[in-house]
Amino acid sequence: MRKIIKNAGSVSVLTLVSRILGVLRDALIAMIFGASSVSDAFFIAFRPFDLIRKMFSDGILSISFVPVFSSYLEKGRKDQAIAMFLSGLFILSVGGVFLVFMGIFFAPVLVKIIAPGFSGGSYTYSLTIILLKIMLPYLLIILGLALCMGVLNSLGNFCIPAATPIVLNLVVILFALFVSSYIDPPILALALGVCLGGMAQLALQVPFLVHHGMINFSCFTWLHPGLIKVGKIMIPCMVGAASYQINIMIASFFASKLCQGSVSFLYYADRLVQFPLALFAVSFSTVLLPSLARKAVLGKQDETAAVFAKGASLVFFVTIPAMAGLMALAAPIVSLLFKQGAFDAAAVQSTSNCLFYLVFGLWAYTGTRLLVTLHYSLSSFRLPFVAGLISIGLNWMLCFFWMESFGLKGLALSVSISAMAGFGFLFMNMPKNLSRISLIVSACRPVFISVMMFFFVRFAAGFLLTEEYGKMGLGAGIFACILLGVFFFLVVGIFLACPEIKMIKQMLKKNPQ
Repeated sequence: MRKIIKNAGSVSVLTLVSRILGVLRDALIAMIFGASSVSDAFFIAFRPFDLIRKMFSDGILSISFVPVFSSYLEKGRKDQAIAMFLSGLFILSVGGVFLVFMGIFFAPVLVKIIAPGFSGGSYTYSLTIILLKIMLPYLLIILGLALCMGVLNSLGNFCIPAATPIVLNLVVILFALFVSSYIDPPILALALGVCLGGMAQLALQVPFLVHHGMINFSCFTWLHPGLIKVGKIMIPCMVGAASYQINIMIASFFASKLCQGSVSFLYYADRLVQFPLALFAVSFSTVLLPSLARKAVLGKQDETAAVFAKGASLVFFVTIPAMAGLMALAAPIVSLLFKQGAFDAAAVQSTSNCLFYLVFGLWAYTGTRLLVTLHYSLSSFRLPFVAGLISIGLNWMLCFFWMESFGLKGLALSVSISAMAGFGFLFMNMPKNLSRISLIVSACRPVFISVMMFFFVRFAAGFLLTEEYGKMGLGAGIFACILLGVFFFLVVGIFLACPEIKMIKQMLKKNPQ
């Protein structure tokens, strides 16, 4: 368990750097383009690729691929593992090229589907088509990148896959700063940056695959049996593990029918929610999956349950207060990060309102991710698939009925409520060797403390937060509120003798073995 925590910590640090650069990237986009029809066009065009990237790179291909790939490694059949990887790379490359050409041909139809609110023939509609076509090669890169990440994670190399998003963010930032002014319209520079950044990400993985001996074409086979097994479970994995990303995209569909900038408001709010979600849940799940899969292959069910229970309690212990902190400081954080240039006070208010209701479901997004990881490590795919269908179906209905009455707030709340429904289904159908009561108790402790922390931080914000001294003053105030919130949470946690704090202390004192 200590080794898992250490690896998760390394991934979290790299993810933190990536997310900070991601926020900087989005702040630059907000400053240059604001929340306008141009930014809406880019975010709608980018949303399918972002969805596919998160579905594959953040775990869906890995979740379906890793257990099968790991079983070959665990049984000492590395040649078969290499053959499976090369076969998958070939099939994804051929399939990806086909999808790129189909996407270029059917781009107008695709835009009408993903943005029904964009009227045909309008500038926003036409610009979205152009941006979509420019970024289509990124789809091919995503598929290869996701497969390489799954292989490296299975081989115990978590840092390089976690570092690749840093490269993408850096390239897009450079294009936004230095290339956009030379292109008309400037937003095209972002699309070019996405493609070139993706190429750089993939290039970073190759030397490490060579180091691990994975590029050995003597082992190549056209269609490996293990890949056939992965293909059969791919679609259920996509629906089960990517329900949140799919629901965000559905909300974007409906947001395109609302006022100008609504798609951008939802995008910026989602980016802030992704910060703690990726930092804690995704990072831990990425490290946890290979370990759980190996234990499951060896039939160590009790060890699997014990590792998951400890990991889940730790993730909830840090995620729930993060949720409370984001809700308490939603408007100041959005103002600090995005209020500049073309992003005005009205945009700050709309984005912060969206953030408040979207982050309300953070605990459910996190819990779903952990439970899905557990089920997939046990080669159980039906329950996550059903949970995903429940979440997606409910979200679609709620968005349809709440959009007119509540606007963008209703769309954000729809995503949160539907995630809770999916989590509830998985929670009620946990493996029998896991105690639901113990998981509830471990989650109730941070909930109890976080509720008090929420009001404490809001009270402190009334004294510490002001824009009178500009960005530096506001940033210092937010930082002080966060420190006070963390201090309050830890002091109360120590007073209540939370076992998670003791667990963290033990991990820090001892070296992993």
